Amino acid sequence: MTGPVTNGTATYNSDDDTLRWSPAERLDATEYALAKSLGFKWWGRTEAWVAVWTPAREDHLLARVEEISHEVDPDDPQARVLRFAGRAAAASSQAAQRREAASQDLPPPGQPILRDHSSARRHVRALERSDFNMRKAQELHELAEHWRRRAQGTERRARQKSDPGVIRRRIDKLNADLRRQERVITDERTSDAAREYAQRWHEHFTLRIAFEEGRLASLNPEPFAPIASYKKGDIVQHQRWGKCQVISVGRVNLKLQQLTGATVGWQWAAPPHEVKPWVEPEPPQQE
Repeated sequence: MTGPVTNGTATYNSDDDTLRWSPAERLDATEYALAKSLGFKWWGRTEAWVAVWTPAREDHLLARVEEISHEVDPDDPQARVLRFAGRAAAASSQAAQRREAASQDLPPPGQPILRDHSSARRHVRALERSDFNMRKAQELHELAEHWRRRAQGTERRARQKSDPGVIRRRIDKLNADLRRQERVITDERTSDAAREYAQRWHEHFTLRIAFEEGRLASLNPEPFAPIASYKKGDIVQHQRWGKCQVISVGRVNLKLQQLTGATVGWQWAAPPHEVKPWVEPEPPQQE
């Protein structure tokens, strides 16, 4: 391939403020280096070059695709959390099975291999199977930890999007960025090129503020107890993780340990608007 890609597709994701470019052909060395220098990163899972929006990155894509469309399907981090948690639980269960298999059919501890005895080959095979299963158990344990970290990381990022306090702080920062661009635009010393660049940032921040304000309005959380009303040991109902116990109480979040579900025992940080006091379900009525 010679020259820049002139086809493919590009989208802008309002949810995380990123541009995503899926070229139809593999980039040559020059195009690859240019994309990297602009801050694009290759996401193999989605087969796309991804970067946070800037005017320069938008111009780069507009020179290579017909248009940049807006993604309409919202991200579903909760589905990813459940998927990663399920993979972690499966790997953990398989690791336990491997550890159990490693201890089966072994000769008594300390018994040497009787080289000239008929049992020698069976003894060696048993040790080899045990060693193989223990190595597999360790690999599966590390895999389970990997998926556990992925689930917890996704949960933290999802909270950044859905926590009203976080969204309000993000809106405050966007408003400060907007005012900074306004000062550049109205400054008589600003060159025409710099003013045009600032105007594009101003329009982008205006759209971002409208998007975040809409997200904040859609949350509309129900009245909830303040964080100071909880203490260590309380049993609570989390809106996603079900029955949990309060492990500690921080300034902003509660640290919870999950008591039910596939990821029982996992610990999460949760803002108070996501929990409520636990109420034991009533037993079914006897007919």
